Amino acid sequence: MEPHIRCIAHTLNLSSQKALKVETVSALLVKIRKLVKKFHKSPKACEALHEVQAQLKLKHHKLVHDVSTRWNSSLDMMERSWEQQAAVTLTTRKMKSRGRGESLPSLTEEDITLMPEVIKLLTPLKTATKCLSEETSPTISIIAPTLAKLQGHFDPVDSDLLVISEMKDRFRQDFSTHYTYIQDFLWKASALDPLFKALEFLNDDHIRNTVYLGITAEVENMADEDGRMNEGQATNPEDEQSSQREEEEEEEEKDDDPEPPIKKSALDLMFGGFSTPRAQKKSSRERAKEETAKYRGRDCLDLYGDVLQWWKEQVDLPLLSKLARTYLSIPATSVPSERVFSTAGDIVTAQRSLLLPEHVDQLIFLKKNLKLSHMR
Repeated sequence: MEPHIRCIAHTLNLSSQKALKVETVSALLVKIRKLVKKFHKSPKACEALHEVQAQLKLKHHKLVHDVSTRWNSSLDMMERSWEQQAAVTLTTRKMKSRGRGESLPSLTEEDITLMPEVIKLLTPLKTATKCLSEETSPTISIIAPTLAKLQGHFDPVDSDLLVISEMKDRFRQDFSTHYTYIQDFLWKASALDPLFKALEFLNDDHIRNTVYLGITAEVENMADEDGRMNEGQATNPEDEQSSQREEEEEEEEKDDDPEPPIKKSALDLMFGGFSTPRAQKKSSRERAKEETAKYRGRDCLDLYGDVLQWWKEQVDLPLLSKLARTYLSIPATSVPSERVFSTAGDIVTAQRSLLLPEHVDQLIFLKKNLKLSHMR
């Protein structure tokens, strides 16, 4: 049975949201959200903020409001609020002194201390989400390195604030459990990606060798299956039975008549000593070991290299190339496919409801595949 692989971008989203639901962090986000809402809705508050930004020589950036379905928007809101914290605090004080901001919350010293720590903790998650959501990203081969990177980042540290430790615990408890049962599968996928084939994210040479032993066994089984399929296509039961009867008849005739000595031709007598016997055909195990050893001995692909093009060029690794196509055809995230649905929603509207289905398919295809440079 093939393993079920969860979309890692959605898994990151859910685990990050659980980390943000720590009581202290949740209360901080509520305060920031109220402040942002005030500056978004009040033109006078927004104008006062711009004046203070100019006085403090800060960038004239608007405050960012978060979206409940996207955890990284909460991080964006916190980052912008931290950037403009001095201007927001001074503007809020001025508004309260004039009797116009009594309902606005005030950030405490604990809140101001916590904000940069939360931003520092969650920034790698935002980077990972952005990397995984790019349409040009590789497939499941990127999941295992990402897991290793994030697990190292979320390991507990003695100097952590109590709130940060609690956030780390919640994230680890939710995130790590989703991929434990397919760990070996993910390691093999990463090994078959020339970018990660050194398996540097695994700290144990024994584990690395075990992963490649598993790949070698899969290649051997695949070669054996291909051989059996080819033999099955080459012969059918009736032909096999008739050839078997012919062989039995020939054997009976040989028993009756002794074989005459083989007469060598002049060509054999003259040059027979110079010819070399045909090399014995290698077994599936030998071919699998040979290809795996060749692959491990080659340099890793550049970080921005094309994985598919790299495998196309490895003409001397036919078995491994076939196995790599099996693994690397699995996407790490469903984000690209969801973007296709969003594109379809932009094309099929109430004003364009009479579009034929085949025309919709063509328009979606052009939107997702036509390069802007070709249109110039």
